[in-house]
Amino acid sequence: MVQTMESESKETETGKKSSRIQEKVGKLGNDIDNLTKKTGNEASKLAKSINSEIKSLSKEIKSIDVKDEVKSITGRVEKLVDTTGDSAKKLASEIKADVKKLVEKIEIPVSKKK
Repeated sequence: MVQTMESESKETETGKKSSRIQEKVGKLGNDIDNLTKKTGNEASKLAKSINSEIKSLSKEIKSIDVKDEVKSITGRVEKLVDTTGDSAKKLASEIKADVKKLVEKIEIPVSKKK
């Protein structure tokens, strides 16, 4: 009986964690889209915020592979600050796709911990 309650608690915790990650990804997607419309100081501040969120997502799992992806994504977010027009939109969609891939890598190990 104790084990059942314990495993239910872990499943609930895993579900909450997955939900939090999905919320962060949704917000990141919106922020990345907004970054394509910002310039100067506003763009720099938003990029720092985005990069902080991406790094916090990566802390969900300790993996060299993920660290390399985070470095790649954050580097492109910095590049997005200086990019405009269609190039910015294309880069933003690439970054969002990479963030989703990163989240998938994070969620698989989280769900295996059940």
